Amino acid sequence: MWQQVVNYLVYTLLGLSSKSQLGSAVNFFLYDTVKILFMLLLIIFIISIIRSFFPPEKTRNILGHKREFIGNIVAALMGIVTPF
Repeated sequence: MWQQVVNYLVYTLLGLSSKSQLGSAVNFFLYDTVKILFMLLLIIFIISIIRSFFPPEKTRNILGHKREFIGNIVAALMGIVTPF
């Protein structure tokens, strides 16, 4: 669906040729930009939901009862799940 929208925008509205390098480059750039922004928004939304279940107080309680070595490992794992 997005590819058709980008094709229309680049080849029809901007008037670039699909056989030219400039037309192909602009098409690729716009299509990938839309894809990357959509994926970024989706990832941020999912991580926000995950973080809502782990408030800072709960994280402090989980990490406060661990030894330093094990606490570092648990903290790293929690950082992987909630990177923002």
